[in-house]
Amino acid sequence: MMKTFNIADDTITTQITVTNGFFDGGVGTLAGSSITTSSLSSTQKSYYYNLQYNSKDHFSVTYGHIGGSGSAEQSTTIEGTTQAIYKQFYNFVETSAENLRDGTGWSMVDGTDSTNTVKQNDVYILTAERLQMKDRLNPGTWTINLSGSDTQTTGSTLTLTDDSKTVNAESAPFGPRYNIVSGSAGTVVVPAATTTYGFFYPDAGVMVLSANALSSSLPGASAYKTSGSGHDILHNGFAADTRVNAAVDNASKLRTAIQRSSDGITIRSEEQQYIYDYFCRARSSEYNLSQNVTFWSGSTYQIRHDDMVTNPQTYISEVGLYDNQNSLLAVGRLSSPINKNFSSEAIVKVRLTY
Repeated sequence: MMKTFNIADDTITTQITVTNGFFDGGVGTLAGSSITTSSLSSTQKSYYYNLQYNSKDHFSVTYGHIGGSGSAEQSTTIEGTTQAIYKQFYNFVETSAENLRDGTGWSMVDGTDSTNTVKQNDVYILTAERLQMKDRLNPGTWTINLSGSDTQTTGSTLTLTDDSKTVNAESAPFGPRYNIVSGSAGTVVVPAATTTYGFFYPDAGVMVLSANALSSSLPGASAYKTSGSGHDILHNGFAADTRVNAAVDNASKLRTAIQRSSDGITIRSEEQQYIYDYFCRARSSEYNLSQNVTFWSGSTYQIRHDDMVTNPQTYISEVGLYDNQNSLLAVGRLSSPINKNFSSEAIVKVRLTY
């Protein structure tokens, strides 16, 4: 009753890329007002904020400084929280760890020195929840709108995307690295050669944003802090507070800029799927008898019904796939049984998707 596949003729393997909206339920676009901040302890907030939708974590936002500024502590013996964040993410997504030892870190054309590459002492970082991003974030399709204001009545918006549609990727430990630029859904408005707002690592689900470039576009106030009456709508921007003080809260600048954007975020997840098609063939001489005890009669196993001796009839209702050790791996039930006899053949295609 079991038959071995001919790999060349009976099996086909196909690889496809499937994209879905990144947010819970397959939602692809969310206004900033739909994104909430999870409850965290004061210790956790020194490192990051979690951004949620439908009470599920979707992003974490944080701030890093190569020297430890903008944190509660900084000395020759204690590594500040922002320095730990900067080093952790740099070592995670970049290959040139020696750049940290000589104090270089990330460098990019941030627009503050003509078209020259500038060392980035501090960065804002957005990371995607792994469960939501599947295999990676879909490059060339996302848009992040950041809201800023110089006063309570004057607001501005910075719209960012990546340049994967027009520029070849740089290599990184987690696959490709693209530039984050001014634009929307992969359409570049200002190229990276003029202003690079950061780097996008789609396989790692990480966006590293230049504090220099962001603060040039949405300055806000350097001493800005979101807690306290009125401060969440006044001077919202990215001018980093580099004091060494427990009251410093730079990570909150990024989460506030996201939450206060009416256009919010458009982003998709990406997943590589493998489709295995197996053609299960029952030829005219095969599968015309049954192991069911009602099919046979007596100790010598004679066909029970005389009219089926020369013309047996069976019905295929299920197909099972087994491995080389005869362990059952998958079962497929047909929507309706297929009549099988010596004058008919049947082909059942079984599809497995991973």
